[in-house]
Amino acid sequence: MSFVSKEKIAPATWKVTAHIEAKDFCDQLDTTFAKELKKITLPGFRPGKAPRTMVEKRYGDKIFFEDALEALLPAAINGAMEEAEIEPQFRAEDLDVPEDQDWKENGIDLTFTVAAKPEIEIENYKGIEVEVPSPAVTDADIDGRIDELRRRNARHVEVESRPAQNGDIALIDFLGKLDGEPFDGGAGQNYELTLGSGQFIPGFEEQVVGRAPGESFEVNVSFPEEYHAANLAGQPVVFEVTLHELKAEELPEVDDDFAQEVGEDYNTVDDLKAGIAQELAESKAKQAGEAFDRAVQDKLDGMLSGEIPSAMFDKRTQQNIEMFLERIQMPLEQYLQLIGEDPAAFEARMREQSTAQVRIELALEEVAALEGFEPTDEEVEAEYARLAEQYKVPLARVKYAVPEDDIVDDLNRGKALELVKAEAVKKEV
Repeated sequence: MSFVSKEKIAPATWKVTAHIEAKDFCDQLDTTFAKELKKITLPGFRPGKAPRTMVEKRYGDKIFFEDALEALLPAAINGAMEEAEIEPQFRAEDLDVPEDQDWKENGIDLTFTVAAKPEIEIENYKGIEVEVPSPAVTDADIDGRIDELRRRNARHVEVESRPAQNGDIALIDFLGKLDGEPFDGGAGQNYELTLGSGQFIPGFEEQVVGRAPGESFEVNVSFPEEYHAANLAGQPVVFEVTLHELKAEELPEVDDDFAQEVGEDYNTVDDLKAGIAQELAESKAKQAGEAFDRAVQDKLDGMLSGEIPSAMFDKRTQQNIEMFLERIQMPLEQYLQLIGEDPAAFEARMREQSTAQVRIELALEEVAALEGFEPTDEEVEAEYARLAEQYKVPLARVKYAVPEDDIVDDLNRGKALELVKAEAVKKEV
């Protein structure tokens, strides 16, 4: 068995040709025949005693061809990759063994494709500059949160003394017509529409503003060109509208009574502001930390160079899709119908995320290799124990399910990320 040739067909992806010598194949065929003969019965012979020539005459000389080939393939493929100096990333694929070969005289040629371990580089990963949001809490932040609480605790009071304006809640009946005929989904009664919210198609709410309760009027608008209903997309329509009632938000005063209504821990407005400041400080610190992690990893992605086989992105994309569907517990077709997304767009989005994940992991693995990171046995055992505790399963089951090499890679990537973060220069924005 020997390596014949290799051809690069894509980044870090090779088509390899290997050869199995005729003698090696014939010897394996003899071994396979001797093993399988006991299963064959021919008239006039006891089981396993029929001459090989008669068996081949009846069933053909390739009766055990596939069995012999299967026995030799692992060594042939692995040997060829070793001679070709290819370190595989995944198992060989697209195996092809042409049928019209004189295997008894010339042996067997076969081809396969393999994604090689990518050769990547990363430099200057220490001292990278990243922009992160400032975790500082300002008076404007506190005032903004108080405004949110006021709106959350607002009362809606009926308005009679003025026409409708943005922010009002209008109670309306409406009937939409296309070329004078009502269309599906274009009617509603006693519908509460917050003016200025953008709930309806562009132009509708603006034409309700300025109207008074009790008025009936027409609203002339056109559906957007990209509207999901093809029969309405881009079409001009007329809505017959009756405005029954207007309600406006009445915000509570910011006083001690308001503070006590918001939370039992607050007695005064100062207590409320102090509590909000602490809550915002914790939230902003967490957001800043997450943003810092993302910014560092994005920088590493941009600094990575080298060829990466598309099979790595393909495999991660498929894994991520499977995990996503397991999490949402519904068929992909149903999910895409709910969110109105095209399958191709969904897969492209998942592949973009997966590509970034693979590149960042490769960058961190390269940093770990350059730094000579290697976890101790104690660290590996501690990580196994952490996983067992996290998933509430016996330690032995975790060790059976998760190879130690995967644990080592995870720990090394974690150490590499902490190193890069520790050396990074933060620029608050």
